[in-house]
Amino acid sequence: MQKLITSARGLTLWTQSFGKSEHPSILLIMGAMNQGIFWPDRFCEELASAGFYVVRYDHRDTGKSSKIDFQANPYDLNALTNDAVDVIHSYGLDQPTIIGLSMGGYIAQLLATSFPHIPKRIVLISSTADHRPYMAATIGKSTSGFSLPGPERSYLDYVFATSLNPPQSLDRVLQSMSDGWKVTYGGPRPYPKTQVEQALQVAVQRSPDIAAGFHHGLAVAASPDRLRLVARINVPTLVIHGRYDTLLPLAHGQYLAANINGAKFEILDMGHSFMWSWDNEVLACVLKFLQST
Repeated sequence: MQKLITSARGLTLWTQSFGKSEHPSILLIMGAMNQGIFWPDRFCEELASAGFYVVRYDHRDTGKSSKIDFQANPYDLNALTNDAVDVIHSYGLDQPTIIGLSMGGYIAQLLATSFPHIPKRIVLISSTADHRPYMAATIGKSTSGFSLPGPERSYLDYVFATSLNPPQSLDRVLQSMSDGWKVTYGGPRPYPKTQVEQALQVAVQRSPDIAAGFHHGLAVAASPDRLRLVARINVPTLVIHGRYDTLLPLAHGQYLAANINGAKFEILDMGHSFMWSWDNEVLACVLKFLQST
């Protein structure tokens, strides 16, 4: 069921639920620039079939949620975390499991530390405690001063090539986005081109203002790292990371697992993105964790 909610700060946030509201709840938090629909329908439905009430949503500046004049009203990861809290309160979710992908994992970390009474457990997929190496590398700066590595060269080549020759037409924008997604997959399995491009087409139909999503990068850049903060996470945690992650190499997942007390760690032979390619394996890891904690 789809629902538009109004946040405590007056923003409209698009949400969708799967399953029965009386079941234990899960909040899915997508990564930067991407709409909630990039959590595959089947992934959500399988979680619901396993006995959970699942909610996904569009971040501000994506999909059917409010678009922000960032220059007039800048925001950071704390603001995006508050949006997640508003979704939780709107649905009346009682100690939900928080599953965050990439930037969604940053938000899950902040929920677990700033609002420790809210999550029952968290799952961090393709995430990190330090976004700074990524942010530095993608604007051509050195990452030598950081303890964790920046993105792989294949991803940086895509970023720099796109910035030097930005696409002008919608068709070229969609092709460029597909090319970017391909680089994020990595690993031995083929790139799920058809499914990704179908999702991109739907995303553009839902919100033609693709550029608004770039505000997420500014929000992340305005936020501190969480290298020490994650040691304060006191809820059961599962870290899932791809061996072939080109954005946040495996060391990022290893750091999370080593520095969050009692965290379970699953390494899969995937890249940064799992959707429509590693759904079954990620789902199996998540369900095993949910059943054991």
